[in-house]
Amino acid sequence: MSQISIRMMLISSAMIASLSLVSTSAIAAEEKSLFERLGGTYAIAQTVDHLVNKLYVNNGLNANPIIKAIHDDKSTMPGFKVMLTNWVVARTGGPKIYQPDMFGRGVGMKESHAHLNISNREFDIIMNECKNTFYTFNVPEKELGELMADLESFRNEIVTFPHKE
Repeated sequence: MSQISIRMMLISSAMIASLSLVSTSAIAAEEKSLFERLGGTYAIAQTVDHLVNKLYVNNGLNANPIIKAIHDDKSTMPGFKVMLTNWVVARTGGPKIYQPDMFGRGVGMKESHAHLNISNREFDIIMNECKNTFYTFNVPEKELGELMADLESFRNEIVTFPHKE
């Protein structure tokens, strides 16, 4: 084999290896979970902290006397923040740390919300607070869209009192 042929084979091999690395990197970038793209547990916890603070003082939500009673008991806030953080971490592809507790919290969405008599309007208020929180933390549009679509997918499980006057 001539030196030119060997040199061409080496150049071709190097180019193929380079292309392989580029496409592997592109695939790896595409495979990042939403959890990773959001910045992991600490970033999610910070966002949840802000969101829950907003939800607890929202007058539209607190017009529902059941929700207001929960929000008036500030001792529930830290635990709710932990549970919601764990839920978001798990939903976005992070560690599966969202687990039911011995008091019945952390079960499915339908069971967790059935007693709250949440209306479509109240669900919309929650969705708006979520979106505003995501904007506050500059969540990129792609991730914001994924988060909002996932949350919306729970409407039928969470809304138990669709039409309130």
